[in-house]
Amino acid sequence: MEDVQVLKLLHQVYGAGFVRHADLRERSDLHREAHGPGCTIYPSSPVLGPLWPFLAALTGGRRFLEIGCGMGYTAVLMSEAGGYDCRVDTIESEPEHSDLAESEVAARGFAGRIRVLRGRAADLVPYLTEAYDVVFVDAGPPEEYPRVLPHLIRLTRPGGMLVSTNITPERADWNGPMGDYLMHLTHDPRLRTFIIPYFWKALSYRLSGG
Repeated sequence: MEDVQVLKLLHQVYGAGFVRHADLRERSDLHREAHGPGCTIYPSSPVLGPLWPFLAALTGGRRFLEIGCGMGYTAVLMSEAGGYDCRVDTIESEPEHSDLAESEVAARGFAGRIRVLRGRAADLVPYLTEAYDVVFVDAGPPEEYPRVLPHLIRLTRPGGMLVSTNITPERADWNGPMGDYLMHLTHDPRLRTFIIPYFWKALSYRLSGG
């Protein structure tokens, strides 16, 4: 549950950009409620919205990869942050959600900038070859995180950022796959990683070389 007072304060601080595409986020929540248990559409928190222009400026980001598209809320925010020549690849495993995302993306005028890749991330990322400025991991069961991490590092260009979410203690056994994932993030010599406690996100900077 989002803290309403915090959201109001951040809205005052960031201004109108903080609520960009809030209607799409709301529709995503409504779809999940109507779809029922097992629906995998969980749009990212609005507090992450200002992160994408920050990372785009920091990395010169024009190429983004997202794992966990949902209905396209974050993909649209990334595309706006990267500008008109930005390209976003976003992976979605559920065909119905892929259809909804493509419809929303087209309705907002982003069809030429956002590509929805259909399938499971573990099946798709081994075949991606182009490096990305920003990679965002926002889906998948914890046991799949360590499996895809070597590809996520490979796909994050030197000077780029790998952003990991859904690493909260209550979601996973930290002595199991999620613990392995975090240990690899913090000890891989190609990365420098900061884990945001309480908010439970990890920001990993890809070093040159390696």
